[in-house]
Amino acid sequence: MADAGLISAFVERWHRETSSFHLPFAEMTITLGDVVTLLHISPHGKFFDAPVNMNTNNAARAEHEYLGATWEEACAEISYNKCAQYRLQWLRDLYSRLIQTNQFECAARTYLLHLVGCTIFADKTNMRVERWSCPRHSTVGRLTLLQCWIYEHFPRIYKRGDRCAVPAHLPRACRWTAKHAVEGGLMTYRRRFDALLLEDVVFTPYDDDRANHPFVSISMFFGYIRCGGVSVPYLPERCLRQFGRIQCIPRDIPPMPNNIDWVWQTTMRSAVDAFQRLYHVATFPGEVTADYYAWHISVSHPLILPPSTIVPSSPHTNTAAHVGPSSSAHAATAHAGPSERDRRATELVRRAINLVTPFSEIHIILSD
Repeated sequence: MADAGLISAFVERWHRETSSFHLPFAEMTITLGDVVTLLHISPHGKFFDAPVNMNTNNAARAEHEYLGATWEEACAEISYNKCAQYRLQWLRDLYSRLIQTNQFECAARTYLLHLVGCTIFADKTNMRVERWSCPRHSTVGRLTLLQCWIYEHFPRIYKRGDRCAVPAHLPRACRWTAKHAVEGGLMTYRRRFDALLLEDVVFTPYDDDRANHPFVSISMFFGYIRCGGVSVPYLPERCLRQFGRIQCIPRDIPPMPNNIDWVWQTTMRSAVDAFQRLYHVATFPGEVTADYYAWHISVSHPLILPPSTIVPSSPHTNTAAHVGPSSSAHAATAHAGPSERDRRATELVRRAINLVTPFSEIHIILSD
């Protein structure tokens, strides 16, 4: 069960240009390592390309050729669904029959199609997998990934159901079950995220389960990744604390290369080596360099909700300071006088200092 308020509270903090969530204390993202651990989907190999012109005839032909179904079975399944889809129960029945007849290669393909159909490429019916798991038509699976990722990294934000340890052969996402949505929905989550402190976050939640879910070094790749026709920046150095490293000010976002696939295949090893060489292991969770927090406050909008009304300097003035991404706030700032801008800046710095109070050295830097 997807929690709409919880998902929305994170989605509105997502920045496409950095592929990360902007939170009060830093940026965080879903890494390739998260995908491997939570869903057991390998990040190795070539990027996924969705088949073109996958009509019902082509779907039936692929079903017959790659999954081992008879032509009659393939046509009947496509006809039943009235589109290029396969029922998950039908795939399970087919898999059992393929195992019994020793058609292991077709059984492996059937199993993998069923796996992605249940997880990252699930459709809204929770009963079918569409075409050959084309991601343009699949949103439920990605919401499952996001919600389980939130459960892992933000245990205090939401009351989750915990099945405790799961067998090593199962995705770690099987550990979690959704509880009822919190009262207040999106607004409640906004307040909770605006009030987040470092002790509310688990940057490396899988450290105690590495025997079952080993770390994958490919998750330290820096560049662009692609799925079908969608290409996005993958910038782990903006979220170094998720790798147990000291967070520093990241480099500028690189331009998109002409051939993303070629860069992925030829520079992956060197990118991982550079990551391990450049970024030092943290001595305690959440460690950052001395200049990081001031930089993060200057380039990001860490708070969603406007702060409380600031006490006016004159009894005849009543002004509310808004710190956030809204265009109205920027417009108001542009037309405000010097004293008003000073009050807004003072309020932002005050809240920034409160966010980093546990780190006395950063607190002193921002105070100065």
